Amino acid sequence: MSELPSMASKLLTEDMKTANISISFFFLFLVLFSTGQKITILHTNDLHSKLTGTGPEFEYSPLIVNNDKTVGGFARLATIFKQEKEKFPEGTLILDAGDFLMGSLFQTAEEETGFQASLMQKMGYDFITLGNHEFDFGPQTLAKIIKTAGNNGEIPQIVATNLVFSKKSAEDDELHQMFSDGVIQSFSVINKNGLKIGIFGLMGTDAESVAPSSKPVTFSNPAKKARKVARHLKDKEIADIVILLSHCGIGYDKKNNRYYGEDIELAKKAPEIDIIIGGHTHTRTSEFIKTGNTYIVQTGSYGAEVGKISMNFKNGKITDFRFELLPVNDQVKGDLEVHRQIEDLIKHIDRKYLWDVGLTYNQIVGKTGFDLTLDYSDLKNSNLGGFIADATNFYLTSTGNSADFCLVASGTIRENLVAGESGIISVPDVFRVMSLGKGTNNVPGYPLTRIYITGHETKQLVEALVMSRNKGGDGFIYFSGIKIWIDSE
Repeated sequence: MSELPSMASKLLTEDMKTANISISFFFLFLVLFSTGQKITILHTNDLHSKLTGTGPEFEYSPLIVNNDKTVGGFARLATIFKQEKEKFPEGTLILDAGDFLMGSLFQTAEEETGFQASLMQKMGYDFITLGNHEFDFGPQTLAKIIKTAGNNGEIPQIVATNLVFSKKSAEDDELHQMFSDGVIQSFSVINKNGLKIGIFGLMGTDAESVAPSSKPVTFSNPAKKARKVARHLKDKEIADIVILLSHCGIGYDKKNNRYYGEDIELAKKAPEIDIIIGGHTHTRTSEFIKTGNTYIVQTGSYGAEVGKISMNFKNGKITDFRFELLPVNDQVKGDLEVHRQIEDLIKHIDRKYLWDVGLTYNQIVGKTGFDLTLDYSDLKNSNLGGFIADATNFYLTSTGNSADFCLVASGTIRENLVAGESGIISVPDVFRVMSLGKGTNNVPGYPLTRIYITGHETKQLVEALVMSRNKGGDGFIYFSGIKIWIDSE
């Protein structure tokens, strides 16, 4: 008889525990439903291998704050990522919209080391997409870079949705195999802070047009692919939020005070996309752009700033969307381990690539008291374009390879030469000015090309140059060693 009350008491206690758990879940549901679920996104685009930032390399000191005016640098980026992720680890995503490679001496070692992608994983990147410059050395080399990076450890998940592989050529087979292995995915769905987030990546039409080395890889229509994949993510994968890492781009029309471009059109044609994180055009959006229900942002280039999106998801939609650009400058103390790894890579580049041509990475090669710049809005008055043409002409003459005149296209000029505080110019500063391409015997940079033309052909060439200069753009030509007189009538 004495056992019955205790058993009843025990059962009652268990019922109360169950009731308390149910009530707890009920109140948790009410809190989530009323306040929404938070997500933070940190993002970059067009990093172009600027591991040590931009500005005079001689002045870059990421481990000391407030002593230089350089911006960017992976050591500083790593610090920002770490600090932001510590604030909200369960709901933070770190993304990149392509062209993370190509643009500095560090690219020379990529095929051999796969350094950058593995470093980006260690820094905290979750997802990245491919831009046109990832294909600069061809799909076989890109596959080798990715494979080598993977052998060094984990790399961020690559999402590349509109790649089309050749059925006839074997030159893209290794890259194609990476889809089967899951190293590259058409799209990915992850859970963050209780939300299903779908992520995919696209190469734009303009980006494809300036990726000749991508062949035999081609790219399907980005708008059609965006519609198909975004709908699939919403309808089949039941994603709460769809994010596009877009290497398509936007431009800004100063005259009409409006943004335009492929990302704007994508938002119109694929309204299921909630957020477009853009790249390719190096456009800095100080505020988010909204087309329909789609938010569009981009950070400029070279890691000078990090985009930060903070938002809530409530009642089935995004609310309280906020966007800001976090400066990556000398007020940010760089991450020591990331800096050490980059310093080790510099030693490797010295031994493997620079010593044979009588140079070292930190070697001082010149000095300037003013900036040499190229401004696409005023190409005619660039002091850098003419300087490069003159320097090329001087180099050829001094090495016994003189030409009658030299031509340099503005599209090959990638970075300014800035005086900074010291005016000192070192080897990496010069290389970054014309950093793309690969010459014979794996010498970094585009090779010089010599052509032979008649006097009559020279006159025709000059007429074409004069007429095309008014159009500006990447084909704007600087010249040295020739004078042109024009009869404007």
